[in-house]
Amino acid sequence: MLKTKRKNYYKVWVFAIIITISGTLYADLDVFMGCKCWINTGTAGVWQREVAWDIVHYPDSTYIHASFCDLDNDGDYDAYVTDGASDFITAFENIGCDTVPIWQRKSEWDFNPPDMDEIFWAKFVDIDGDGKCELSATKHDTIKFYKDTANCAWKRVPAWDIYINEDNLGHSYADLDNDGDYDLMVRLWNSCQVKAFENIGSSTNPVWQEKPVWVPLPEPDELSLGDLDGDKDVDIIGGGSGWATSHENTGTITNPVWTQRSGWCTPDAHQCFYPELIDIDADGPSGVEENSKIETQKSQLEIYPNPFTKSTTIDIWLETKDLGLKAESSVSGLQSLVSLTIFDLSGRLVRSWDLGIPDPFRVGTSGNCDFHKVVWDGTDNNGKRAKAGIYFCKLQMDNYTVTKKLCLIK
Repeated sequence: MLKTKRKNYYKVWVFAIIITISGTLYADLDVFMGCKCWINTGTAGVWQREVAWDIVHYPDSTYIHASFCDLDNDGDYDAYVTDGASDFITAFENIGCDTVPIWQRKSEWDFNPPDMDEIFWAKFVDIDGDGKCELSATKHDTIKFYKDTANCAWKRVPAWDIYINEDNLGHSYADLDNDGDYDLMVRLWNSCQVKAFENIGSSTNPVWQEKPVWVPLPEPDELSLGDLDGDKDVDIIGGGSGWATSHENTGTITNPVWTQRSGWCTPDAHQCFYPELIDIDADGPSGVEENSKIETQKSQLEIYPNPFTKSTTIDIWLETKDLGLKAESSVSGLQSLVSLTIFDLSGRLVRSWDLGIPDPFRVGTSGNCDFHKVVWDGTDNNGKRAKAGIYFCKLQMDNYTVTKKLCLIK
């Protein structure tokens, strides 16, 4: 065994990538309580108020809920807002960017369905995995689904509806059993109950079956689902006018067990504001950290096209200065240090590549830089086509990681 001291220096620089956003992002989620924004500080349940990102154009009232989707495909989140009593949903365009939202009223995007006299709650979700947001809305006893045919022209999809014999149904989606489709948790506002539903169908043909064992106790007043503590499973943040409490999933990614975490709520959680978890500042599921072996100066990770339909190219420039190493120790060391992986929103590994030296993805050099080109054809490590949606591409060098978002669409 070689005991040669290894000194490798990598230089890394990161380029911003504009993407299409849909669904819920995990592990660095911020929260809107009504139209008031709270930023994730990096510790579960420790929130920082960000007044500048509030949707201030909307009246400062209670019983309001915001939901987010990239409605104009410009790479940042736009918003729909309901107040529990109006017969339409108020739309706001983000005229800022994916890291600093600026909200502007967009009346031509308003949602005013003829089959609903009042709308209590609306929620964006990519229920069929096609990379585009669908909308679910409710007032009376049915959660109704709509697809965007073009420019917020919403078309009903009755086959996806779920009937619940009660009015005022707040709801949120997540893959609670890790089977690749969205499940549903519903707050029945009038009877102060929570019901959970498993999708026993598929993403393209959802079939809803009640799942009482998934109901958190004590039941929160209103709720939103997402990974609050960065452990790759779904937690619950609560809010509303009554019993506002949050829950950590202390079970598994396939079998949630809820443990009450009231301290995870925002300070205004009891003030009739309804929560919505969203990575509003696009800071991703994990940060980039330095360690003593790596000097962060100059490298490039670039993905194009993004979004993509069939395949996307990942370009990597990696500058390595190998000081006093034997060739064989350098090769084995770099093979273990450098890797490229694709994982999904739940943190599951989808595809992986080794980028040691030599490797089949190295296509050239320039000075001290090795140029690597990897083409991802949208399949997993078993050759199965991945579903449309948001993924993360992670370049890892020893303990240092750079993560980029990418979007696979149909």
